[in-house]
Amino acid sequence: MLALLRWVLLLLVLGALGLVWLPPSWPERVMAVERHWCLSGLGAVTGPAVLQQAERWSAESDTDYASETTGSASIDLGWLIGVDAASWGAGWGADRLALLSAMRELLILRLALLAAWGPAMLMLLAAAVFDGHWRWRIRQCGFDYPSPIGRRASATGVVLLILVLVLELVLPVPLHPVLLPIGVVMAAALIATGIQHLPKQL
Repeated sequence: MLALLRWVLLLLVLGALGLVWLPPSWPERVMAVERHWCLSGLGAVTGPAVLQQAERWSAESDTDYASETTGSASIDLGWLIGVDAASWGAGWGADRLALLSAMRELLILRLALLAAWGPAMLMLLAAAVFDGHWRWRIRQCGFDYPSPIGRRASATGVVLLILVLVLELVLPVPLHPVLLPIGVVMAAALIATGIQHLPKQL
C-alpha cells in the first residue's frame, strides 16, 4: 500500500508539472486522433453516436464552466510576477485556462466512450463474478485447495487496472477505444480468479 501511495504522489507531481508546461494545443491534437479512432474503430453507428454524446455533454456543461473560469481568470496574481492582472490573464494564465478547457473536453469525450462500452462491460464483470463464485462452490466439494498467492495477485492486478483506467481517463495521451474493453476483460479474469481462490468454508 505504501508503494502504491508513492506512485500516486509521483503521478500527482507529474500531472502538476504537465499542467504547468504542457502546450494548450496538445489536448486538441489528442482529441483529433481519438475522434478519428472512434469513427474508424467503432463502426458507422456507434462512433458518431459517441461523438454526438460527447458534444451534448460538453454543451450542457459549457455554461457552468464559463461562469467558473470567468471568476478564476480575474484573480489578481500580479504581485507574484510584477505585472498587473490584465497582463497576467493575457499571458501564461490564459494559456493554462485554455489547457484546462481542452482537458475538460478530452475527459468528456472519454466519459462518453466509457458510457458506450458500459453495458457490455458491466455484463462481463457480472459474468466474471458468477464464474468465480461457482468455481469456488465447486472447490468446496473436492480436495483442490485455494491459492493465497493467486488471490493476492488477482487483488493487486485489479487495483493496478483501476489505477490505469483512471489514468487513461485523465492523461492527455491518445487512447484507442479498444483499450477499454481489453482492460475490462483482464479485470474480469482477475476478479474471477480472486473469487475462485477464496478460502474454503466447510
